[in-house]
Amino acid sequence: MAASVAVFVCLLSVAAAAASMDPAERESLFLVMEAVSSDRDWRSESPDPCGAPWPGLECKPAAGDAAAALLRVTRLDFGVEPNPSCKDTAAFPPLVFSSLSHLQSLFFVGCFKNPAANTSLVLPPAANLSTSSLQQLSIRANPSLSGVMPPQLATLRSLQVLTISQNGLIRGEIPQGIGELTSLVHLDLSYNSLTGPVPSEISELKSLVGLDLSYNSLSGAIPSRIGELRQLQKLDLSSNNLTGGIPVSIANLSSLTFLALSSNGLSGHFPPGLSGLRNLQYLIMDNNPMNVPLPSELGGLPRLQELRLAGSGYSGQIPAAFGQLASLTTLSLEDNNLTGEIPPVLTRLTRMYHLNLSNNGLGGAVPFDGAFLRRLGQNLDLSGNAGLCLDDRMVVRGVGVGVGACHAGGGGDGSLAPGGVTGAAATVRGSVDGYPFRLLGHACLVVACLVSLN
Repeated sequence: MAASVAVFVCLLSVAAAAASMDPAERESLFLVMEAVSSDRDWRSESPDPCGAPWPGLECKPAAGDAAAALLRVTRLDFGVEPNPSCKDTAAFPPLVFSSLSHLQSLFFVGCFKNPAANTSLVLPPAANLSTSSLQQLSIRANPSLSGVMPPQLATLRSLQVLTISQNGLIRGEIPQGIGELTSLVHLDLSYNSLTGPVPSEISELKSLVGLDLSYNSLSGAIPSRIGELRQLQKLDLSSNNLTGGIPVSIANLSSLTFLALSSNGLSGHFPPGLSGLRNLQYLIMDNNPMNVPLPSELGGLPRLQELRLAGSGYSGQIPAAFGQLASLTTLSLEDNNLTGEIPPVLTRLTRMYHLNLSNNGLGGAVPFDGAFLRRLGQNLDLSGNAGLCLDDRMVVRGVGVGVGACHAGGGGDGSLAPGGVTGAAATVRGSVDGYPFRLLGHACLVVACLVSLN
């Protein structure tokens, strides 16, 4: 019996030792908590943080600490329940980077929000970060966090995920040293106030899968070596001030599934070889002064689901090759200078549910049948095309229809059948088996329109 008691006491002693922390690390943790959160009196209510961790705190034995059986802080998460909330006077704690050297994940989400208590994004000197184990850093949705993008970030060589996003007061340029973070898999610096160029050093991040620099004020050209990021699946550079053309090397990103370059100053032709982007599902390039014909090569992207090229000065006809995009669900070509007829092959796109060709110079008879109209409903917008008209087949079985039909020759110039009314732009509103749709143009006039096709 005595032996059993002795063993039990020994086990308790081992367990107590296993729950212990390094005193200096415990003190650093308390200082960080007191700077950020007032949810509790951390020292008195949680005297052994790793022994009884709160949500958002994780501790693990560190390699090499087995003999001392110390638990080390490996994760801190602030701002989102059930994690500790951030007080109104929360200050960004540089100490967390230098004094908690075993920390692997750090999150400040919606933490610094009080406009009367701005705090700065400041990191310790690079020499104090050389032993950092940080792999994930997320500083997101902090409207009162100000400062520049710290160049010391380049010292955090273990980083795999870096998110500094939705912090409108974070300004300055992306540090050139960002290329030294060669373990990065995901880099998100979106929705800040960053300026300057996209550093060419980003092309050194060979393991990068996601790159999001959208909604900043970045300028200059897209780096010509961007195509060296062969693992990249998401590239979002939209809503900046980027100029020049799309780099030829972008066609080398064969793993890319999402490409967004909208709302920049990009111009010129698409680079050759885009059909090599066999995995591309989303191509979003609205609002760029491209001012070229639409490339037929885009029809060779078999997995493309969304193609958005609105407001970019595209001219000429809609390529019939777009009818090969069997996976396409959304096609937005509005506010361009497109001419000619709508390719009938678009009707073959059986997964299409959103089509916007409004405000172009298209003409001729609308080629869509009842099944196509039923599927799209109000997600079909052909307004602002003066030459479009409804074919006779669309109105011959109409009920209560006041729509001018295309002439017997099939239209093309937007003329009306005898008895039609010409003049101001008119609206065709109707429904096919109860599914509403909308066609606006000078070629068709409606007083009251209800189209019903069986």
